[in-house]
Amino acid sequence: MAGDPTNASLWTDADVYVGPLTATDPATIDDPFGVEWGLVGLLDGDEGFTESRDEDKDDKYAWGGILVRTSRAHFKLTKSFTVLEDNATTRSLIWPGSSDTQIIVPKPERIKIAFETREGDTVKRLISAQYAEVDLDGDVQENETDLTAYSLVATIFPTSGKVLFNRQFTDGT
Repeated sequence: MAGDPTNASLWTDADVYVGPLTATDPATIDDPFGVEWGLVGLLDGDEGFTESRDEDKDDKYAWGGILVRTSRAHFKLTKSFTVLEDNATTRSLIWPGSSDTQIIVPKPERIKIAFETREGDTVKRLISAQYAEVDLDGDVQENETDLTAYSLVATIFPTSGKVLFNRQFTDGT
């Protein structure tokens, strides 16, 4: 049999942390997130984290139709997740700039964001190297039979060195 099944992942738990641009990353995977980081709370595990890449590709052909090069530009990475809690942290993402008593037209703020997945003793963290902007992605439905869910999408902005995330992990994941 080819391959190693122990390298396959089924993440049984996860969290999303957000913080100001001044938030300090944990030094190692064994260190907790500092007090400046907030948890978004309960996540929809069935929806999980969806990572999407978008970029413009343009194939260049020589006479006779021979592919010579492909140019790539305008790379964009987004990471989606669905929160199930209405708390101060999620409201700051859904309605940035609003208060407890007034909701204003949202304009996403630049924040640090971290995605953590866990299975037993195996942990993987992706922490934005530069910053992210989070938007509501779709409609919010409130009714008597379903949990209110907020589908959010984080656009990840790279550093000038093109680094998107700082990665921390255990067990070779």
